[in-house]
Amino acid sequence: MKTYDSFPEPIGGYTVGRTQMDFEYTASDNSIRELTAFVYYPSDSSEGKSTSTYMFPEVYEMFNEQPLVTAYLEGKDFFSIDIKTQCYDDIALSGKQKRYPVLFYVCGGGGSPEWGTVICTDLASIGYVVVSIGHPNSTMYKRKDGRLFNISKDFSDVIMAFSEDPEMLALAGKMEMRPDDETAMEMCRNVLALPILAKLTEYSELQAEDIRYVADYLYNLDSGELNSIFKGRLLLDIGIGIVGHSYGGLTTAIVCRDDDRFICGIGLDSGAFGLLDSNLKKTFLLLFCEPNYNMNVIIGANNSMETYYFSVDRVSHLDYCDIVFTHVNKELRGERDAMEMRNLVTDYTKNFFDHYILQKAANVESLAYDGVDLIKKTRQNSTGLIQ
Repeated sequence: MKTYDSFPEPIGGYTVGRTQMDFEYTASDNSIRELTAFVYYPSDSSEGKSTSTYMFPEVYEMFNEQPLVTAYLEGKDFFSIDIKTQCYDDIALSGKQKRYPVLFYVCGGGGSPEWGTVICTDLASIGYVVVSIGHPNSTMYKRKDGRLFNISKDFSDVIMAFSEDPEMLALAGKMEMRPDDETAMEMCRNVLALPILAKLTEYSELQAEDIRYVADYLYNLDSGELNSIFKGRLLLDIGIGIVGHSYGGLTTAIVCRDDDRFICGIGLDSGAFGLLDSNLKKTFLLLFCEPNYNMNVIIGANNSMETYYFSVDRVSHLDYCDIVFTHVNKELRGERDAMEMRNLVTDYTKNFFDHYILQKAANVESLAYDGVDLIKKTRQNSTGLIQ
């Protein structure tokens, strides 16, 4: 399997800038949430700077303190952080457009906000401002102030308990590839009713709160209430998009359901935990490995806007993030070439947001990748599901 010393060149014409911001606020559960975020944005020049560091070594070293990771890998290397990025820290925002549309990226649970560097860079290179947040307890990161935050023991315990839950394992063993809707719905409802999911959903709700807080902050940056390069430069009135991988996909769906500033979302190999009776009321796309349709069918059944279900063959769960380029453990990878997988994920994400945020003609149904199938496109109305 090919190894890479740098991430691929971005797909768009803009040079990509990256800046880091720290945040702190009191959440609805009265906890103090200390966040960080990487913001990727269009620029006109690298200004002679070297490319941004991919992941801080101190953050990578914290993997060894995560019980879930150490139990899963049994002493094997996870991935390498010795790779060249295609973005530059703290350069000027491009002057080519007056304002730029905004997206959020949500990494998987136990991961780091840098894990979406490739897709965030690609999207910024075509003219989006993209925000990737480090969430307390459920992700690991180094704040700009230098402090390190690792996955909390409680979150690790909850993930471990879910992965070992006898009821969940029994249900997983019964999941079918491409089941009929009635079978898939029964399976999905049985999974979502598991008591073990209640705590996982609480963490997703807190992550969603983090995103809403940072969205508020962006509005203040754009208004000039807070001084930054983004003053008067964010195109917020057309709505915000959001994409999340794995556990981050749950947060993505919750944000879409609860915040009307977010007008569409994408879940990358995610699930529907906490969404048993939820109408997202937003256009939503799910790109996943089989048999994950069983875990998500309820989203489209309840959603009053379009829900797209695309299955992708010959891939594994972590192929949807940067690990396609940084991996050293081939057991974590699917069979698709890293560049093909990157192009696939970026194309579906780009076309979806270009269509639903920028109202461009591009659409996801026009894309053609071998082994990527549109299982279903649904929309709920008073007469039931329209396919």
